[in-house]
Amino acid sequence: MKKTMIDNDFDLANIASVNLGVGLKQNGNRYFIPSDAGTKGALSAILQDTAQTFEGVATAWEVYDVSEDYGDTRRIYSPRNSEYMAKLSAIFDIGGLPDLANLNDHVRDIEYYFGEFTDGQGRRAVGIRKATQLKGTLGARNRLVRLVNDTVVMIEEETLKLDSIFDVIVTDANVFILNPRNVELVAKITEQVAATAANKIQHIHDTLQFLDLSRIQAGISKHRQMARHAASVAAHPNLANFQQANIEAMAVQHKVVFKTLPNGRLQCRVQDHAKLLEILDARRYHLDLAGDGGDPYRATGRQKVRA
Repeated sequence: MKKTMIDNDFDLANIASVNLGVGLKQNGNRYFIPSDAGTKGALSAILQDTAQTFEGVATAWEVYDVSEDYGDTRRIYSPRNSEYMAKLSAIFDIGGLPDLANLNDHVRDIEYYFGEFTDGQGRRAVGIRKATQLKGTLGARNRLVRLVNDTVVMIEEETLKLDSIFDVIVTDANVFILNPRNVELVAKITEQVAATAANKIQHIHDTLQFLDLSRIQAGISKHRQMARHAASVAAHPNLANFQQANIEAMAVQHKVVFKTLPNGRLQCRVQDHAKLLEILDARRYHLDLAGDGGDPYRATGRQKVRA
């Protein structure tokens, strides 16, 4: 059987050790939770089921795009050293953690839980899940029952429920993302994008010397989606090769109006800021199938077509 990307990083069939951990929301601290053999076995099964879910997705692996509006499940990954994966990478690098002995006092403060796995070759993987369902059964105390000798018996203890799959698997080299929305919440990506947006715009401004983006830079951190487009554009490997004539032609099709500043740079109207960033981020296109001039379109979701 051909190896998958995850199989290349970790031997899912040969898990040698398992730890259960949690991250608290209020103070950001992480702890291990003492777990029995049954829990460790369940966590291993969840890791394997998550990898299997990836393999059941028809799309090819694609690199995580911070400006993408992910809809249907896709096979997404990111290098672990990406700036937006820093918090997930830190969970992978946890090392030894203290045990959280008084779990009952902290359950409602758990932001996420994770399984730390080591395979037979000493390689590590971490599966992480936003703790929505884990905490969801707390309010059901004295309403849950179990079957014992054909009789239902009330469960009086606090009960936690593990999810069927992880949101993300982190290995030494990569981050494999199954649920982008939850991953972005745990990784605090929205906050990081906003905090770095002005620098991203400055990078684009410095690289595309025919555009003036100074007015966009001034308020970019307050505009969530614009900040995401800026982050995506700034990371484009061919940004320095963007062509002025092509951008101006696309701007005309989408009614983006420029004026030429004394320094020769083009500056768009304030109301066109979002449109311009969408053009630079390949979120705007023009299609003319009937030969009647066609229409402009806006794409919040996209997948690059491979031959």
